[in-house]
Amino acid sequence: MAKRLVLKTQVCPDCAVVGSIRKILYGMPDPDNFDFEKFAVGGCCFNGDGTDPDFACRVCGWSDVRADLLLSVSESKLQP
Repeated sequence: MAKRLVLKTQVCPDCAVVGSIRKILYGMPDPDNFDFEKFAVGGCCFNGDGTDPDFACRVCGWSDVRADLLLSVSESKLQP
């Protein structure tokens, strides 16, 4: 079973802020009911071919796909 990525403890690969990573949700959110602190808005247009970012940093605006975020997390654990 794969481990679930805990975003509260993740470090942004660009600005190094802990806990600033949010999952991107695509579509048109209802501004009265959407949790803008928990999720990032990805807009209503996307490629759908796996190249669309699914995570974003609320501090610096970095965004990328899950595999790249997991890779950067793994690499940071290897560094002293």
